[in-house]
Amino acid sequence: MNGSHEHAHLKKNRIFVILIFIVCILLIWNIRLFWIQIAASGRWTSRHINLVENSVVQREQGIVLDSGRGDFVDRHGEPLTGTTLQTLTIFPIRSEPERDGERERMLGEAARILSVPLVSLRSFQQAAAAPRMWPGPDGKPLPLREEQARQLEALGLEDLRVTAYRQRYAEHQLAAQLIGYIGQNPERVTRQFTDQFHKGELQLTSRIGNAGLEKSFEPWLRGIGAISVSLFTDAGKRPLPGLDIRTIKPSNPYYPLKIVTTLDRGLQAQVETKLMQSGIREGAVVVLDTATADVIAMASAPSFHPDHVDPGSSDWNNHALQAEAPGSIFKTVTAVAALEEQVVKPGEVFHCDGELGRFGFRCWKHGGHGDLTIEEAYAQSCNVVFAHLAERLGGEKLEQYARRLGVTAPVGWTGGTSAGASFHQWDGEQPGQTYAPATDRTDPGALVQTAIGQRDVQMTPLQAANLVVTLLHEGNVLSPRVVQEVRFGNGRLYERFDSHDAGMGLGADEVSVHSKTAETLLHWMSGVVERGTGKALQAAVWPLAGKSGTAQIRLETGREGENHWFIGYGPADAPKYAVAVLSRHVSTGEANRSVRLFRDVMDLLAASDR
Repeated sequence: MNGSHEHAHLKKNRIFVILIFIVCILLIWNIRLFWIQIAASGRWTSRHINLVENSVVQREQGIVLDSGRGDFVDRHGEPLTGTTLQTLTIFPIRSEPERDGERERMLGEAARILSVPLVSLRSFQQAAAAPRMWPGPDGKPLPLREEQARQLEALGLEDLRVTAYRQRYAEHQLAAQLIGYIGQNPERVTRQFTDQFHKGELQLTSRIGNAGLEKSFEPWLRGIGAISVSLFTDAGKRPLPGLDIRTIKPSNPYYPLKIVTTLDRGLQAQVETKLMQSGIREGAVVVLDTATADVIAMASAPSFHPDHVDPGSSDWNNHALQAEAPGSIFKTVTAVAALEEQVVKPGEVFHCDGELGRFGFRCWKHGGHGDLTIEEAYAQSCNVVFAHLAERLGGEKLEQYARRLGVTAPVGWTGGTSAGASFHQWDGEQPGQTYAPATDRTDPGALVQTAIGQRDVQMTPLQAANLVVTLLHEGNVLSPRVVQEVRFGNGRLYERFDSHDAGMGLGADEVSVHSKTAETLLHWMSGVVERGTGKALQAAVWPLAGKSGTAQIRLETGREGENHWFIGYGPADAPKYAVAVLSRHVSTGEANRSVRLFRDVMDLLAASDR
């Protein structure tokens, strides 16, 4: 009995030990699985394969076709960004061995349609670890012709699919400097978009607007999700039955938003072409609607493409918003101030013998202009006469009228919006300047140089064109718009930016200038074309009026150079457009191309108005 009892007891002990051993093994396995799948999922590899990545590969292989970012359109709804292309997307799928012969034949047919060697197409796919679009010579997705797309679709290859790809910037992107560019900017993401970053809506690698309208309208342009196409596969890269290719996109029909600009796409393209053909290496053209000060076209040289941003180059800068020495176009401000302060009367006669007699100040015309009226002095751009006007005025008055006319502060559209109480449409618009902060306003030598737009004086082409609009509006300074509204994806209005004046800080009983003064200056501008420095414009389609300017500057090389300007309006008898042209940083003595380009732009506007 005792032996039998002892044998049963030993048997129970063995079973207990075995159970304990099994429990320990299961516990070890569970701890291992926990470590692999949760605690160290991103670091655990088996034969150099990341398990998390492999699990994703098992579920889907996808590619983004559209980032979901909002686009820009012109005033007529014509797109400025966001071209939809038919492209070929190649998925890394492992085919069944029994179908290799048939697949090779169809792959050869696809190569023929693409006009490429079969070996190139095959090696491109074999090298792909993820879906890729077939590239063109420039490395970007190759746009397919309609016939190519139809033939490739007809092949029915499961790993070659025609997809609709949204290309943000065209090969020849219009208004490139004005629109700007997008790119990664982790510092701005954390500083400017803190809430979106903490909510996970933006990552440090997110592409955001870094310049131009892309930057200033970032709050409206950010989408709510990308559009992608995915093919679900197993771990062997074989398509999962019944899933095939799926397009994944946000279901909200209101997004992405659409930014409606004031630009005219056709005129923008023509103005850019004329600027390129003009021979102007660096410069800008601004075309404003005289009724509203809306920007119809804005071009900047040299050319620039938003997909190729060189941080060491200044090509991406919009020269239409950068302040430069204006030269004699600033005489318009001096003339307004002199008339307003009644230190000169229309018809008053002056004498110019080529020199002022002090400060080494000379007229541009050797030997001088002789006797001439104030109107003739403006038409002939006489430096000596305008130096005399400045001496009668004084530096403080000259600076005051420059401010009143909107040439010493940013004038671009600013106002309250859903993005903030003081939203500015223009990224990087520089202020103008009459005197540098350290310059003595009572210095007579500085005063006479300032009167003719030299020394410290600075003005942007946008301000220069808007100065003309200001005179056409009897001294009221408008605030130029480049965007008029934002619309939902379904076309409904989201936000409107109404036209308004620039608010130059005048008192209730003050005006920028009186209407009579503005009318006088507009008449003098006509005289510039009729008998002054703008005679070449008499051959234009429209009768034109304006003011030329040449400013002496110091180039980056240390040599002397010039800025060439022409500003004005047309037609002179019924103004519709104000235009400013700048050819900046040219060598001294180089031909003035700004007058000819002004005429070419005005002729374009005349042709479009028919």
